[in-house]
Amino acid sequence: MAWPQEAACRVGLTASVERLRYEWTQRAGLREPSERLLFRAEPDDEVFAGLFRRVLEGSLDAATRREAARIGAGAQPRADVAFYRDTMPGERSWWRTARTPDGEVVGFAIPSRNHASPVVGYLGVLPGHRGHGYADEILAETPRILAAETDPQQVRADTDLANTPMAAAFEHLGYRTTARRPVLSAD
Repeated sequence: MAWPQEAACRVGLTASVERLRYEWTQRAGLREPSERLLFRAEPDDEVFAGLFRRVLEGSLDAATRREAARIGAGAQPRADVAFYRDTMPGERSWWRTARTPDGEVVGFAIPSRNHASPVVGYLGVLPGHRGHGYADEILAETPRILAAETDPQQVRADTDLANTPMAAAFEHLGYRTTARRPVLSAD
């Protein structure tokens, strides 16, 4: 074990997840709008809490699963809404639900920003709709929203190494991997 990880273990940081950082630049271009999904702003935080609750089932995101185990699956979705609304400096008005033309919600996107740049804050596909390519379409909408609001030079995003469907979506849409790093936390 390398000395930084050994030191982290000594202070109780024993959970480790490997994360990939991706970056979209204007060179990758914006994709055409989805022909299968409609994106709508949704001002009701309770709608997003419900969507966070639903995407928790089968989530491949280690931090989401760990936090739900720590504070409970009922509290975790509201904590996520509060984090993205109150902590991230992106605008709440950027959040979108993704719906089929008949109005069925299949997922959602939370474009945001951090201290350095615009980011893919969160993207979720509801369990019954996974495996149909919706992640690509929802992810494609994120830089489009951010381009309309911020004219970004780049959009950054992270995902767990184990979240291969999300990593594939980033790669399909021209995001390039810029870092691979361990993230240590307390169990």
